[in-house]
Amino acid sequence: MSQQPKTNSAKLSTAKIDWSESQPHSSAFDDIYFSQQSGTSETEHVFINANNLPKRFADQDPQRPFVIAETGFGTGLNFLCARKLWLKAAPKTAQLHFISCEKYPFTPADLKQAHQLFAPDPELASGCEQLQKLWPKPVSGFHRLNLDQGRIQLTLLYGDATEMLSQLNAQIDCWFLDGFAPSKNPEMWREELFAQLRRLSHAKTTLATFTCAGLVRRGLKASGFEIRKIPGYGRKREMLCADFVADGVDKREDVEQQPWLKRPPTRPKSGPIAIIGGGLSGATTAFALARRGYQVDLYEQHPELATEGSGNPQGALYAKLPAKPTPQSRLHLAGLNYSVQLLQSLGFNDGQIADLCGLLQLALHEKEVKRFQQVVTDGAYPAEVVQGVSQEEATELAGTECAGPALYFPDAGWVSPAKFSRALCDHPNIQLKRLEPVEKIQTTVDGWRVGAGDRLYRNIILCTAWRTELFDNWHSLGLKPIRGQTTWVNATSADSLAKVVCGKGYISPALDGQYCFGSSFVIGDQSAELRDAEHQHNLQILKESLPELAEALVAESFSGKATQRAGSRDYVPLVGALCDQEELISRYKALKIDARTRFKGDAPWVSGLYVNLGHGSKGLITCPLSAEVLAAQINAEPYPIEQPLVEILSPQRFTIRDLIRSEG
Repeated sequence: MSQQPKTNSAKLSTAKIDWSESQPHSSAFDDIYFSQQSGTSETEHVFINANNLPKRFADQDPQRPFVIAETGFGTGLNFLCARKLWLKAAPKTAQLHFISCEKYPFTPADLKQAHQLFAPDPELASGCEQLQKLWPKPVSGFHRLNLDQGRIQLTLLYGDATEMLSQLNAQIDCWFLDGFAPSKNPEMWREELFAQLRRLSHAKTTLATFTCAGLVRRGLKASGFEIRKIPGYGRKREMLCADFVADGVDKREDVEQQPWLKRPPTRPKSGPIAIIGGGLSGATTAFALARRGYQVDLYEQHPELATEGSGNPQGALYAKLPAKPTPQSRLHLAGLNYSVQLLQSLGFNDGQIADLCGLLQLALHEKEVKRFQQVVTDGAYPAEVVQGVSQEEATELAGTECAGPALYFPDAGWVSPAKFSRALCDHPNIQLKRLEPVEKIQTTVDGWRVGAGDRLYRNIILCTAWRTELFDNWHSLGLKPIRGQTTWVNATSADSLAKVVCGKGYISPALDGQYCFGSSFVIGDQSAELRDAEHQHNLQILKESLPELAEALVAESFSGKATQRAGSRDYVPLVGALCDQEELISRYKALKIDARTRFKGDAPWVSGLYVNLGHGSKGLITCPLSAEVLAAQINAEPYPIEQPLVEILSPQRFTIRDLIRSEG
């Protein structure tokens, strides 16, 4: 399972739809997406009832999520029907995770046209409306969507079903084995797909599919499924349903995954969780857990949330993309996409908390011009994500003179980290512990104590940026403070900026009559004093990007904010359960001699201790997604990103790297 993600291209081809019969028909596969008689009745017969979902949803334990996985999303009809039943039958506090693969996603226009066929059913229509609003760009990889106030999580896996499922870390309760018929799409129905069904299933997993083709029956039997034929729908005489029994099937753990990269043991979903640190990392983590039903105590030493590194009025929301995608850039793009859909789903794109007004990343020297050209010509990203624009086009988009051509991100923009954090924490399951600085945490037999308090917590999460004094042996986590000073100045009626613009720094359209721009970058400096030299630095880098606007601001008096961001050694966050670092070194010292040594058993986890740290200047795209990763780990649910991307977030990575590089 620890394979590297596909990074040669993030771009996908969209579905080619023939609408000549008023229903969606795949031109590429010459097949229909659902029954022309009644698509909803077909779904209910083939997938809902054959998997006994009405009873299973009604009996669902609200302490754990129910997980459905599907091999062909298409129009989303199967998902919409499962959602409809879940909202009617399942306990109100239970959560449904629906995971679906799609190699050729619909365009937004085709999706909207297909959904018009479901409009007569208002319960389907409400799901259609949410899907259309949050529909992901055609970028390969995982896309997590939040629907119905978090009761339903939809994870779309854009790409080849087998490749995507091989990077999924989940336990599937129920399979919808869908897609075009084996005779139309033999590439999907291959042995490797059935191997993934086997890997992801457990003793109570069920499966249903419309086809009785021999290769499907043989593949399921060889993968540990006990199959039976039942009457099909409409003109299809028979279909298959199955139970996973695993008799004679090798279900050993994947020996390729090292212990410190596996999921840690989870604790029962009872008692409160403590989060230390009320910045963007702490707020997003608190929200992710709160909407899963956890009671969260959020400790913040200041009177207000998000007053230190997350305290600037505005921050730029975008991802720097290389011409050839890497695991890190895939993580950043996934984070950007998740932050955008989260803001949209919560109604925060309101011009006060956030504004997805578009963003220009300027090329200010020849080397950068060539790099931007390569991003466009290599075509790794769809135009819906990023486009190349000339200097003249950039100037027209920005509403003021731009100093060079640019990459334009139409759905990016700015977010107020402080307002965002405070809005997220306005949740009944979050208890704010303001003005309660935490000087120590200590473990007991029954859990964790925070400071001198008597309350016990089964889990504790440290969102303390770069600060490491609360826990021993943090030196190997590789965190450092990075000073950044932003400059604030009043906007005038003579200047107007329509887009966020990034060059050597960034500036956003005015919020509440004020521009925020910057920023400086000084590693290791822990001072919070404002420095005129850094104001001048910020003004100079603004002049290099937007000379007209900078000139209009010269006469104004400057204010601003200086804080420390948290940087890691590789500028990727540290997210997840924490190991005892000294025990980690002792237990895996064989890596000094041979880095290929494989280990069995559990890692030396510090029970109930998690971290979400080191987001640096990228917190707006990494904090919300990292919070989902952490919540998935604590709640024993599917991860929102590919397993290889989860692994590059490991808090143990620097300790392990240093161990490997040390002399034996």
